[in-house]
Amino acid sequence: MPGNSPASSKIGLLGGTFDPIHLAHLRLAEEVREALGLAEVWFIPAGVPPHKRAEPHLPFEERLRLVELALQDHPAFRALDIEGRRPGPSYTVDTLLELRSRYPERRFYFILGWDAFLEIESWHEYRRLPELAHLVVVSRGDFSSAEARKQAQRLFPNHRVHFLRVTRLDISSTEIRRRRRAGLSIRYLVPEAVFRRIEEAGLYL
Repeated sequence: MPGNSPASSKIGLLGGTFDPIHLAHLRLAEEVREALGLAEVWFIPAGVPPHKRAEPHLPFEERLRLVELALQDHPAFRALDIEGRRPGPSYTVDTLLELRSRYPERRFYFILGWDAFLEIESWHEYRRLPELAHLVVVSRGDFSSAEARKQAQRLFPNHRVHFLRVTRLDISSTEIRRRRRAGLSIRYLVPEAVFRRIEEAGLYL
């Protein structure tokens, strides 16, 4: 459950398959939290990711457990099971509508990567997103400010979109899974508690 932050607090929302969660996810959330003065960042593992060509490699409950392990030592990070409880594809607009209904006093900041922002027109009811939460687009240095502003103006002319550059950490869930299958170490790519769970449960083999 979300923490007891002030009723008027600014909350970051970071969704993803998290298959598995890794250090680049955490560093991104930390830098956005500091840059925007967010009280908390809520991590939202996708139940049924609508943009993935295949099902996640781990079931929702296991991915959620890994996220909870990754966040356990950070007082401003929380894991939400909201998308795992809802049937059907995990559309962001539905998640934001539910959170706005449940926490009308909070100000939400939805965090997404530059690549996802470029494809946002394929998202379900994407035009409603900036009405439900401030959009925060993050990049590890692979976008130009002029291109970003042009894209935002074209898609959401009546809304402000935040653009932030974050530290480039070339870690991916795909590479972590590949290393596991190849019998290679993933230590220091994921939090230690996540590493132990993956090792002990024999995940991604």
